[in-house]
Amino acid sequence: MSNIHFYKDLVSLNIPVPEIFGQRRFSEVPADWHVIISDVKNSTAAVTEGRHNDVNLVAAGSLIAALNIAGAKEVEIPFFFSGDGGTLLVPEEILDDVLNGLTLHNLNSIKNLGLQLHIGNISLKEIQAAGHFIKIAKTQFAEGLNKAITIGDGLRFAEKQIKNTTGSKNQQVKESDELNLTGLECRWDKIKPITEENEIVCYLIETQGADKQMEVYRDVLLKIDEIYGTIEKRNPLSLERLKLLLNFQKIRKEMMAKFGKLKLSYFTIAYIKTFFGRLLFKYHSSGKRYLNQLIANADTLIIDGRINTIISGKMDKRIKLIEYLSEEEKKGSLIYGHHISKESIMTCYIENRNTKHIHFVDGSDGGYTEAAKELKAKLKLQGVEAG
Repeated sequence: MSNIHFYKDLVSLNIPVPEIFGQRRFSEVPADWHVIISDVKNSTAAVTEGRHNDVNLVAAGSLIAALNIAGAKEVEIPFFFSGDGGTLLVPEEILDDVLNGLTLHNLNSIKNLGLQLHIGNISLKEIQAAGHFIKIAKTQFAEGLNKAITIGDGLRFAEKQIKNTTGSKNQQVKESDELNLTGLECRWDKIKPITEENEIVCYLIETQGADKQMEVYRDVLLKIDEIYGTIEKRNPLSLERLKLLLNFQKIRKEMMAKFGKLKLSYFTIAYIKTFFGRLLFKYHSSGKRYLNQLIANADTLIIDGRINTIISGKMDKRIKLIEYLSEEEKKGSLIYGHHISKESIMTCYIENRNTKHIHFVDGSDGGYTEAAKELKAKLKLQGVEAG
């Protein structure tokens, strides 16, 4: 019996995320599904060179390429953004098609953006045979936005296995194949916090042992809520700070990522839409409704066997959370990395402007990539190989 619609058929839970951990509302991912990981090679160096926007664009593009392929086949798949890459769970029936799409995206990124992806995959069957697991839940983060949450050490194991392989196992693409990054947009300016006292912080938090995830992650999420407020209150995006850029370079990068060439018709339409979008967002109620929906659909909390979150708040709140995390780290219950940014950046996937759109958010100077450096350094000191 095919499990192609396993994720689509999961009931979307409309309850606070900490409660999902408390109620243990997770299902085992079928053995005939696969983990695909794509990450930008030498992303740390690219971020250091000031190319964090390009890194985010290529990383988000890898998810969008896969989502468009799955959507065309009416298959729903879980996905996780990591700032410099992405993780996907796909059924076997569409594995080759998705890998083919990622290969096209990689070839285009190398040629036109000078960034290369490392792409790899591993089956759940192999992950389970090695003694690891992935369990998943689907939850409604906002109206029209369902997202996956996973627990288990399976994705970390998959990262290590894939990243330790030499090179990417790229598919052989045909001349007739075309890259489909429909919905990719990246026209927003860097987004400052709502007040000068606020800062943007990316946190990566993982347990030392998959068996602890239910309790530890529930407690961490409750503590974040206690210190920073709800996910809505700590969102780094705000109506006051969102600003579309009428910028040729922004639209040019978007075109090169999507088409591998400049298209005058696309540029003209994008420029006109951006120009009138600025007016709509500023003066019309429908524009403000869309911005409120955009903020609600921002991908600011990602749980893929690890908590990845970007938060806006005052320095004293960061100090309180770091004190808590450090104490828990000393107890051996978790390990964390973090990075403070002055602004956030955003790359968007607009499947449908009325309801279906998601906005990938990161620190403006490579927040997740920098937080991962701290986390990996700590793991290395403990003799643990980081994914």
